[in-house]
Amino acid sequence: MRKKTRFTFIVDRSNRTAFATLVASLEGICEDPFLRLIRPEEFAALDLGSSPDLIDIVGFSTMTATFDACVGLLRRLKMHKHGPNLVTMCGGSHATGRPLEVLKSGFDYCCVGEGEEVLRRLVVNLQSYGKVGEVPGLLRLRDGKLDGSSRSPCVEIDSLPALPLRRKFPTYIEIGRGCRWACAYCQTPRIHGRIERFRSARSVEMVIAKYKEFGMRDFRLLLPNALGYCSTETRVTNCDAIEDLLARACKAADGGQVYLGSFPSEVRPDYVTPEAIAVLRRYVANRRLVIGGQAASHRILKDIQRNHTVEDIRTACEIVQGYGFRATVDLMFGFPDEDAQAREETFAFMDELGRKGIVFNMHFFMPLPGTPLAASSPSFLTPEDRRRLDRLASGGIVRGGWRRQEEIARQWVLGRQDKSQCP
Repeated sequence: MRKKTRFTFIVDRSNRTAFATLVASLEGICEDPFLRLIRPEEFAALDLGSSPDLIDIVGFSTMTATFDACVGLLRRLKMHKHGPNLVTMCGGSHATGRPLEVLKSGFDYCCVGEGEEVLRRLVVNLQSYGKVGEVPGLLRLRDGKLDGSSRSPCVEIDSLPALPLRRKFPTYIEIGRGCRWACAYCQTPRIHGRIERFRSARSVEMVIAKYKEFGMRDFRLLLPNALGYCSTETRVTNCDAIEDLLARACKAADGGQVYLGSFPSEVRPDYVTPEAIAVLRRYVANRRLVIGGQAASHRILKDIQRNHTVEDIRTACEIVQGYGFRATVDLMFGFPDEDAQAREETFAFMDELGRKGIVFNMHFFMPLPGTPLAASSPSFLTPEDRRRLDRLASGGIVRGGWRRQEEIARQWVLGRQDKSQCP
């Protein structure tokens, strides 16, 4: 008799959206109670790995910034739960970028890339053959080395709903994957590829209608470049497709609020046109648009392969404000080789646009695994840089978690150095 498979996903604020499509992909294959979603603090009370009739798969998903906490949770889990029927698995951006590190930290398997088909194939193997077997995108350790196919095929995302439909699991609604730009610091194209794939407006409408029935009122549409929806040409916004999407979404929301171009999405400045912003103005509930500038130094923009200019950011802000939106610009300090001149250019840019009512979300560079800048080290802020940022923050011009992010980056770099010195 084949053992049944039970998935338990450990969900927190940082990975909730990542798990949404995974749960949706398993609906119809794993019904309650064989598909459970729990908070990190709840696993100690669960029965895991003790039933001879069940294979318990505990799924984690982590970013680089949360990886240490994730490993700590794994260790606590293994202190209390163990047995031959307990299998631990980790996916997410950090797992994709550094699978060997993830497996050496104690996970049984590492899921690389997009996980929907990985999990579905895993269920088929367990139900048909009683073992994990070979699954593209699922890695393990064998004699201290990676074993398995390193990538699974990219998912046809419109074949699966953005959110589960048989259970209420509200979070952001992903409307596309992939990014053609491949900025040097970003993991998105390394995980999802450079071929952009989009959910149809009809698919998004269906999910919103269902979650309206569940009582959801705010519907936040998620895309790396919000105005790139269904765009087939570089720097050409498909206004007709965006209008069709938003019209359908607002109709399905039936009095609810639809958001596009607000956190955690952003808009590339070179996609901002009067026509596109006019479409957003007619439909979306947000009155603030996030513009992904990333840097205000011409040299840094070229170094990180952003493929737009500082003037593009300035022009995008003017267009956005002209249509009654407030503009927030994402900027980042700490890029490799960021010298005093580049930093001064960024401060001058913030001073200039801050006087015009522009707000800046300030971030700090993290050398993320799998990116061209993964092996680089950040250019850390000076005490005077921090004081200048604090003054801008007190004036309402700058906000964001740059201090915490800089500390995380510092600890990450120090940890990386310590590991490189280990025998």
